Amino acid sequence: MDVETAKKGMVIDDIIILDVNDIQKILKIGKEAAYALMRNHAFPSVKIGKRYVVEKEAFKQWLKRQEGREFQL
Repeated sequence: MDVETAKKGMVIDDIIILDVNDIQKILKIGKEAAYALMRNHAFPSVKIGKRYVVEKEAFKQWLKRQEGREFQL
């Protein structure tokens, strides 16, 4: 699947890294909230240069651990 297909919002199983824009779309939150989440020490993100990313499986595991909880940013 190409990048253009990804930009149209289709699910891509080949992607293993999510960025701030991906997190924003998946969680339906604003850009500032997505950045705040990525900077939070309880979230499994990595900062590479000026860019935050999270491994897809780590994100899924984190999300499962949040079930039934309210996560404060």
